[in-house]
Amino acid sequence: MAHLTVTVPENSQNIFGTVTIKAPLEKVFEAYTKEELFALWWCRGNPMKVYHFDCQDGGSWHIAEQSQDGHEYEFTGCFHEVALDKRIVQTFEFLGMPERGHVMLEKAEFVAIDEHTTEIRTHSTAMNQSDRDGMVASGMESGWRQSVEALGKLLEPND
Repeated sequence: MAHLTVTVPENSQNIFGTVTIKAPLEKVFEAYTKEELFALWWCRGNPMKVYHFDCQDGGSWHIAEQSQDGHEYEFTGCFHEVALDKRIVQTFEFLGMPERGHVMLEKAEFVAIDEHTTEIRTHSTAMNQSDRDGMVASGMESGWRQSVEALGKLLEPND
């Protein structure tokens, strides 16, 4: 089963996450970068509308989660770097805020632990500590865990 560890340092704008998944690095990276796979796991495994998803350097994305409670939650971002099987640097913004500009910068590094196990090391930085704390208070960790579980179901072999 995929496993997530989240660290939220005190007096910081950062969130650190490590996902360990029993799947080859190439398959994990593909699940992050191929629209048809990304749509199956990223929104906690909930249905997703993909307005656009251009996963390349300088590309962007805009999606909407269709939650189980009947609400729609929109997110958008820009890809700054997509280094094949190595890292993704992107922005992330929840569009349900009263104003735009509460953007996070995220760097995800993909590391092969062995030929069957991958670790994704994520470093996210908010514009300020208040934005970071708001993200954490919104249930970000729970949603992230649900997404990691959905990713595991998608990629991990059935035992």
